[in-house]
Amino acid sequence: MDVAWGSRLSGETKGLDILGIRALDQNIEASLTNGITTISIRARYISILAWAIGRYFVDESAGGLVQHDKEARAIYFNRVRFMVLAATYVDQGPSEVGVMGSDSYGAEAEALRAGSSVRLPDTGNMALLNTYFGPASALGLVESRPESSGLPFGLTARGTAMYHERNKQLEGTGLIELLRNGGELDHETAQSARAAFSLARTSEFGREAELLREALTDAWVPGNSMAAKRVAEAYEKMTETCAWLERELKNGVTGANQLIAQNYYRAVSNGARGIEYEWASFEWHRRVHFALELLLAAITKTLINVGSMSISQVISTWSSTSSASEPLSAHWHSPASDAASLVSPGQFTGSLLKPDDYGGDPQIQALRAFQIIVTQARDSQTVGRASNRSLGSLSPAARTIEILENGDGTLSDVLLAICDECVAQRHIANTMRKMGNQQDCSLRFYPDGPVLVATGIDIAPSYSGSRLQNTMRILADIKMLNLGANGAVAAGVAA
Repeated sequence: MDVAWGSRLSGETKGLDILGIRALDQNIEASLTNGITTISIRARYISILAWAIGRYFVDESAGGLVQHDKEARAIYFNRVRFMVLAATYVDQGPSEVGVMGSDSYGAEAEALRAGSSVRLPDTGNMALLNTYFGPASALGLVESRPESSGLPFGLTARGTAMYHERNKQLEGTGLIELLRNGGELDHETAQSARAAFSLARTSEFGREAELLREALTDAWVPGNSMAAKRVAEAYEKMTETCAWLERELKNGVTGANQLIAQNYYRAVSNGARGIEYEWASFEWHRRVHFALELLLAAITKTLINVGSMSISQVISTWSSTSSASEPLSAHWHSPASDAASLVSPGQFTGSLLKPDDYGGDPQIQALRAFQIIVTQARDSQTVGRASNRSLGSLSPAARTIEILENGDGTLSDVLLAICDECVAQRHIANTMRKMGNQQDCSLRFYPDGPVLVATGIDIAPSYSGSRLQNTMRILADIKMLNLGANGAVAAGVAA
């Protein structure tokens, strides 16, 4: 079936995973950080969410009634989110990392800092719940409830303990009633809320930090035996990650990206086992996926610049151009194995791959992607091979390496096969799947008979986000780690 659209897209979606492949490396990392995500940045939101869930349903259930006013619930959670923003701004100013709501309420928070009063939100927003329910659930503080229970979610025994601890400290402050009823928040009240809600004061509020440390280090036991096994394994990996961090901090590591790069280099050079191997495997997949996004960017830019053409014509356009700055551009029609031999061993292994360094003409982008793929194929002998087997033959990373290693044609032939199967087809299929699930369209090109037609929207290739920096910051919030300026690691602190 031929598909054709009569007009270009009227809008653009960010399409952060427009090839549909990042879940592979993200799942590897997720298994090592026990629920911490790429957007869950601060520990205190986890404990505040548990308290807010308990407090809201206590208030809503007064008199034995459980109403389920979703709009009222969204307003309440938005007020809690705003209180954190207000208390943190009054306490630390806008420089504090990971504060939610500053894009919507930054002006109000600044007004509070200057001594004015502002009104708590009367509109709903569930960003606090949506962002931190996953981590709070993984740590055994909150849980989803079946519909028959009458509640959408609730607290576990661990979450109930957190709720009671925070509630005990908040009783009599007037903040509980203010969040429930809404109204004006003045500067003095915002100052009084710092101890309970500022992100910088987690360790100063009763036993809150202690309970969070327990939640991060002591596995909870769900009722289901299979679930209990998964929880135990997640905590084991998190414990190993924390021990790995503590070891690495003694070597002067300054941040998560440097740590990941150094660990990867050692794993490729000397081999690795255990947690070091798993973090290296995460980075291996992330680099292959970056190379594939680099190829997607090159295809997209070529279609925008030159016009509709088949994928083989795209490759021909690249191979017809040479560049003095890129020696491989003279080898488009050489055997792929010969071209691969020109890629220096360890060319990318010992340093961070920075997406900003990979702009320029599309044919240069494509050759740089080829160089990364060649390097990752070599590195897979010590890092990626076992995880490729576990992910199966349908893994885009595994298939990319397979095409490279089994291809007996020219450099152009190998890139054609990779671009067709692992890039263009995946991009179109993934976008159609997302649209079928009522998500926005992120197509950069679409098929019209034998050719691909650009939608006119460019793409900036990028790495998958890492959870490791967030993990380090959350550990720092509860004094399990020290962070220096700008989130850089200063020193390890034993739990």
